[in-house]
Amino acid sequence: MILLATSCSLAGAAVSGHAVESDGSRIRFDATEHDFGSIMDVSTYDTVFRFANTGVAPLVIEQVKAGCGCTTPALEKKVFAPGESSEIAVTFKPRGGGRQTKRITVFTNDPVEPTVTLSIKADITPFVTATPKMVRFQNARTGAGQQAVVRLEAIDPEFSIRRAYVTGLAAKYFGVQVLPRPEGITTGPRNVLVSLSPEAPWGMQYATLNLDVNGRPEPGGEPVSHTAKVTVNAKVSGTLSANATMFQVGIVEPGETFSKTVVLRHTQGKPFNVLGVAIDRGTVDDMRVEFMPAPDRDDSWLLVLTGTPARTEQAVRGEVEITTDVDGEEEISMRIGGMARAGSDRRAPSTPRPAP
Repeated sequence: MILLATSCSLAGAAVSGHAVESDGSRIRFDATEHDFGSIMDVSTYDTVFRFANTGVAPLVIEQVKAGCGCTTPALEKKVFAPGESSEIAVTFKPRGGGRQTKRITVFTNDPVEPTVTLSIKADITPFVTATPKMVRFQNARTGAGQQAVVRLEAIDPEFSIRRAYVTGLAAKYFGVQVLPRPEGITTGPRNVLVSLSPEAPWGMQYATLNLDVNGRPEPGGEPVSHTAKVTVNAKVSGTLSANATMFQVGIVEPGETFSKTVVLRHTQGKPFNVLGVAIDRGTVDDMRVEFMPAPDRDDSWLLVLTGTPARTEQAVRGEVEITTDVDGEEEISMRIGGMARAGSDRRAPSTPRPAP
């Protein structure tokens, strides 16, 4: 969480040696970077970024925006008189492991420097490590289940798994079972069996495996509870398959029309028909899908998604509902994913070609 606490200093006071400018508001920070050093992901960590308005007009902080969910901005005050000082207090809840940098963007009415980027850094040691970090059932088939094993290790070799469960849009299609340690072994890693149900429908299925564990971060220390999360997904195909897991639009400029093509193919090389296509819960008003037979092929169809997002930071989402004449797969769906963002150098990913 990011909180804004205020205190006052004498008008005209300088910060970090910066002189007061001749007109307008000016925001000056004592420092724009903080390094937490080596930390573990079982606690939260706090720091502050002190600043002052060194200008001659009121400073307006329009927004304080964190770059990820591990920092949540909250502004208690927006306007600061000339000479007034304050601080942005940051609470960081680390996730994952390794060297990380998280950024917080401050938007103000400073005419010279309207945006300031603050950063926090840390070397994070995870209390629990899962291998693999993501479970992928890449070639699943409708009507046939699959299984995978996740190996769980912790800083505390005597850790215990209190609860294992699956959440998310497709949680009902995944099962989880904590396997016992081998006979005579009471410490060390644990194995968790993840299962994909034969009832999983055609398309991409997404969920999260949650593992609530108990253990001690340090020998003799106080025990803590911690939840390890593992992403689980499955690409389920049947008689039909697609060359992409979703309509992945990527990052596009507001006002720029995107186009994304997905190829739907009969796995046995037989002709089939797409009877209709509709978009459900679309977030871009003019988003639509055109469908047509693939050139020179009677076992494939092209689905072309287009749209023009109107504003920056607009999510490009929805479900493409596809109707076919294939028995058992008369109604299938694919997700849409992307974001409109002004000034980004990134563009929509290239369109895959039909498989030979």
